[in-house]
Amino acid sequence: MEMLWNKIYLEQPTVQLSGDSRYLTPLWVSGKQYEPLNPSQPVCFELRTERFYSYHREIMYKRRAALKILTFREQHVLVQFLSPRGVGKHQLLTTTLGVASEELCFYRRESEHQTFLVDKYHEEEDVSPPARVFRRGLPEWTSDITEYETKDFPQQDCAICCKLHGYLALPVFDSTTGSCVGVLEILTSFKYMCYAFEVQQIRKALQAENLTSPQVFDYPTLKLPSERKQTELDKILDILKVVCDIHSLPLAQTWTVSPTSSYVSHNKVIEKTCSSFDTRCVGKVCMSTAALPFHVRDLGMWHFRKACGEQHLDKARGFVGKTLLDRGS
Repeated sequence: MEMLWNKIYLEQPTVQLSGDSRYLTPLWVSGKQYEPLNPSQPVCFELRTERFYSYHREIMYKRRAALKILTFREQHVLVQFLSPRGVGKHQLLTTTLGVASEELCFYRRESEHQTFLVDKYHEEEDVSPPARVFRRGLPEWTSDITEYETKDFPQQDCAICCKLHGYLALPVFDSTTGSCVGVLEILTSFKYMCYAFEVQQIRKALQAENLTSPQVFDYPTLKLPSERKQTELDKILDILKVVCDIHSLPLAQTWTVSPTSSYVSHNKVIEKTCSSFDTRCVGKVCMSTAALPFHVRDLGMWHFRKACGEQHLDKARGFVGKTLLDRGS
């Protein structure tokens, strides 16, 4: 079933929801392809291979399929997938739409008039979040788009008119090649303090189509070659096991400083932050135990261990942070 909203064809949600997920909102996804782009429009990418068009169609199918199984915590949400499309010898970023309410189609129409220069020769023209995300290959987000300077978010006024406030943009990668194939842009009516749920939902949907995106607390654990890294992690795990056995400890786990792997707009400034997608971490040096060695001797501590892996610690607070500071790190 299709519905025409402001000349945009949208397919009715077909995802089956049950249990707690029945309280989530699926998307109406654009059902028909848009008209060919005007070759006179500004250009963004250089064409790399003659097989690009076939590859683009495959990615287009995958991104629409992923949008169809996405669900969100609210009913007023807009999702756009921006990806490169060939125009002559160049490419433009274009969008596939997913919305949960009719009013948001106005923002979509405004987006159709936007072009994003993302090649290496136009870094000074990164005036929009999608362009910055595509070029950097790192997420960008904010709890409230008024945290942006207008020059850094050209569609700010339009978003506010549509009662959109929260913003999240994620780079999307081909799981096979590792190349960035586009940017998934999400705007919400709520000013979420944490986007961990959305990031996890998006990653899950993309993986079903052999695509991927950054996940919460996802980062390299050690800056070492993969084989040496695994050896070092195995050594740490062996030490944790020995310490737990000797001292009858219920749990031992490893913490490290979290690298800054995303961007957030806060107080009109775009700055790097960790991968928690949580406003509590903005402006802080965080520590994480995710993807690091741990040993649970008492299974009663498993829930505590899980909770530790789902949040960051402020390096300046707590025993873990103070211990690291005392060592002069």
